[in-house]
Amino acid sequence: MRLRTPLIAGAALLVIALAGASPALASFGAIAYDQTTGKFGVAWSEPTQQVANEKALRDCGGSKNCHAFPIPPGQCGALAVSSEIKESSAWGGAYRDAKAEAEAAATTDCKKHTAGQCKVVASECNR
Repeated sequence: MRLRTPLIAGAALLVIALAGASPALASFGAIAYDQTTGKFGVAWSEPTQQVANEKALRDCGGSKNCHAFPIPPGQCGALAVSSEIKESSAWGGAYRDAKAEAEAAATTDCKKHTAGQCKVVASECNR
């Protein structure tokens, strides 16, 4: 009986240690876009939404016109912009369960704002 108690206690400590050492299941992303210049920035699989937003805004060039759009944990995000230079303000963004779905939704959203073509310029999934 004495040997069993330390084994159970040891197993319990191991479970607690492994639970604390495992990576967080939730990771956050963001896409930042400046509609006036066409600059954008992205951040994926960050520990908090605030960190993801800050990184995407920095990547966007730090312009006051850059706006960050959050991508929730476990989701894929995409940004599509007009391929016409004179229509650089046309854009669309989306997040979905799968990367291809996010890209298609962002392209469809972009096409609502332009007669030209739209192309995906950024897409990825949070881990």
